[in-house]
Amino acid sequence: MEDSTRGNPIQVAVVVLLLAGGGWYFFKNYNIQGLDGLSVSPKQELWGDAELTSFPGESQFSSDSDRYGSNAASSPATATSDSPFTLASRSAAGVAPGNIAPASPAKRFKSLRIASWALDGFGPTKLGNPIVRQNVVRIVHQFDIVALQQIAAIERDLIPRLVDDINQSGRRYDYVLGEANGPTGRQEQLAFVFDTTRVRVDRNQTYTIADPQNQMGYDPLVAWFQTAEPGVDKAWTFSLVNIRVDLGQAPSEVALLPKIVKSVRSDGRGEDDVILAGLFQADDAYLVPTLAADKVAAAVRSVPTDIFGRYQTSNILMDTTSCSEYLGRGGALDFLRVYNMSLAEAEVVTSHLPVYAEFTATEGGRL
Repeated sequence: MEDSTRGNPIQVAVVVLLLAGGGWYFFKNYNIQGLDGLSVSPKQELWGDAELTSFPGESQFSSDSDRYGSNAASSPATATSDSPFTLASRSAAGVAPGNIAPASPAKRFKSLRIASWALDGFGPTKLGNPIVRQNVVRIVHQFDIVALQQIAAIERDLIPRLVDDINQSGRRYDYVLGEANGPTGRQEQLAFVFDTTRVRVDRNQTYTIADPQNQMGYDPLVAWFQTAEPGVDKAWTFSLVNIRVDLGQAPSEVALLPKIVKSVRSDGRGEDDVILAGLFQADDAYLVPTLAADKVAAAVRSVPTDIFGRYQTSNILMDTTSCSEYLGRGGALDFLRVYNMSLAEAEVVTSHLPVYAEFTATEGGRL
């Protein structure tokens, strides 16, 4: 007779599997803590239900910059405590004395795009044209600073109104506007329009170069900029000079460019990075030797800067021995091709293409 205490083999196998499975589930989901008094606690989930963090967009200041809208001074003023270049602290924040901040990878800052654009008689009629306004706005959005030439001097609120349109999308641009000047009956204004999340301007150091002998048809406008990132100890500072050469006396005015650079460098601010941006009425093959061929770089080389593809008249020039921040990238923005415009549509905006150059945001050319 079979032993009654011996179980069915299938039942024994089921019991063993249940015991093994229960033990695996217990040790997977619970921790046993302590020796004297055992306690059991559930293990934490690896992922949980936390939301994934999205990548941040472009950095923005926490508040808008002041809208001055004042005219440029006739000469540079002495730097004051109100200078935006000196307000930020150079000390590391959030690190207590005696503590060592944890090491982190070096941050790479977005390069700065500086442009120059001749607007070919930009006045109330052009500003009131929806096609012109739309194209000027979207082209300015491509750059961090734009030096503008050929702005009609009929009304003083043209650039403020244009900047309002530029900011309709939520961007935060501001402007520096020069005094109306130039030959009688052909007076114009020069201006800088810039993204305040990318650069700051010191308005106390903004001025129009004095020209008592009227050697230049249009007095150059000078502004002192600093990149908004990184901190002030590493941020790049530079003088940007807006040039508008009169076509009728282009050879004599281009010959004055070395003196203009020297004048800006010796204006008392100690700034050696001087960039010339503007409508020069000459090509790089003529401009570079005039300024010193072995030192000066032109952002636009051997390509036309008008919408007809005929002439190169606009450029951005810098001395690479002092301005090591230049990345060697630049050119003319062919907005006809980019925005699929006809020649007739483009000519309503301006006959000139915007030109640009790229720079590092950090002093000394460090990326």
